[in-house]
Amino acid sequence: MEFFILLSAGLANGGYYALIALGLVLIFKAQDMVQFGHGEVFMVGAFTAYTVFAVVGWPYLVAFIAAVLAATVVGMIVERWLIRPIAHMPHMTLVMVTVGLSFCLKGAARIEWGKDIYTFPSVFKSGPIVIGEVVLMPQQLVLVAFTLSLSVVLYLMFKYTALGKQMKATSQNMTGAQLSGVNIGRVFSSTWAMSGALGGAAGALSAPVLSLLFPDIGTFILLKGFAAAVLGGFGSIVGAVVGGFAVGVMEKFVGFYISTSLEHISAFVIIMLVLIFWPKGLFGTKDVTRV
Repeated sequence: MEFFILLSAGLANGGYYALIALGLVLIFKAQDMVQFGHGEVFMVGAFTAYTVFAVVGWPYLVAFIAAVLAATVVGMIVERWLIRPIAHMPHMTLVMVTVGLSFCLKGAARIEWGKDIYTFPSVFKSGPIVIGEVVLMPQQLVLVAFTLSLSVVLYLMFKYTALGKQMKATSQNMTGAQLSGVNIGRVFSSTWAMSGALGGAAGALSAPVLSLLFPDIGTFILLKGFAAAVLGGFGSIVGAVVGGFAVGVMEKFVGFYISTSLEHISAFVIIMLVLIFWPKGLFGTKDVTRV
């Protein structure tokens, strides 16, 4: 029975790892870069939801919408004023800008929230769902269901919509896509807005599961999401979801069967092993070079 208890707990954690990985994959598919400030977008969503729900006292649905909108605005501002002016510069320049963004957002959060740890109150009045010895929280089920549903929507978007195809074309050859009539500005803006919305949704949905919030939580979550994206294969929607749930489950099994001290470093071990033995990940695609 302990197997199913660990599995359910791992899938719950894997839900928000997968959402973070999806946000990273969106940016990567459009601009062939990693957004290392995405963890702080998650933090913005989590604290926005906490403020609206726990401080102001409005319904959780309103808090969720507010978190998504706040993170979407952050994503659009970052793209328009930080990324777009340097979009044609080397990838390392873009990456370092996102690293700087991460520190700036963390610093801004510390001004308001300091170094305290905040507790997100329970969303559902009903108690947990008990199946045998397995205890499931309603918020965990909502998180997993939302993640799976959203992954299907994103997969269909990239496969069948014009915007999805334009994102892939822009990632492979920005200049060629622009010469073909693709509105690069609209593609970038839409991508960062969607990535921000994913980060905000992840923060709002995960905050009640995590329970504890603090300004540096984004860094911790980003590393897990990054491990999930690496395992699944950067650029793959399916890989991000599978990788997220896999990392969440592996953490719990490693912590229980080997040592709890290894639970939180298992994500780093996953990154190293995948990069050494299977660099493209489980669902990775062929390498492309932006020119």
